Amino acid sequence: MKSFDFIRYHDQLRDSLTSTLSEVKSRGDLCVVMTGLTDLLEVELAKHLTVEDHELLACAAGCGSCCMVNVSVLDPEAVNIARYLKGQLSDIERETLLLSMKKMVNAISDVDEEERIAMRRSCTFLSDKGECTIYPVRPLLCRSITSTSATACRDALAMQALGEQLPVVMNLFQKNLFDVGYQGLAKAMENNDMDSHGAELTAAVLQHMNDGLAKKN
Repeated sequence: MKSFDFIRYHDQLRDSLTSTLSEVKSRGDLCVVMTGLTDLLEVELAKHLTVEDHELLACAAGCGSCCMVNVSVLDPEAVNIARYLKGQLSDIERETLLLSMKKMVNAISDVDEEERIAMRRSCTFLSDKGECTIYPVRPLLCRSITSTSATACRDALAMQALGEQLPVVMNLFQKNLFDVGYQGLAKAMENNDMDSHGAELTAAVLQHMNDGLAKKN
């Protein structure tokens, strides 16, 4: 595979997103920006992943081993996920999810990464079958993580909870691509005087879902 200039790609994303975000007038516009960015990154990824790369990946629905770590999201991501959930869930399902999210936020609000993993508490958006219920709009940093071995993931997480590090072999192109996407978006937000700090996934999405309900009422 030819070398890929991630620095140049970051700068291109930053400049393009800076211009696009300057035209944003609503949450709907933010969702359009996020959809465009994730589509762009997924297309770029598809250009570079070979058949062999795909065959090496162990990540699949039903695993969810890594879905118990803190995930940072930027505000446009949280807005997009909240809007997606509102469109997918019935009123009863939404209320059930909101309660689950509130419990999760309370449980993890004052814990560090190792304590979070030691809790063995799966992501609020992971179903009982181990499937990601927000998969089409999942965070950029979730998209960046891959593994060639589910067992290696479980072992690494278990050791991290004990303060030790074990390597996990992953696709570095995919990791770097989505990390750069996250960083480019954050810089573009900063250039538009938007809050570019990352926030914990559940808390960020819960805030936007609650804001939507308040406006609705």
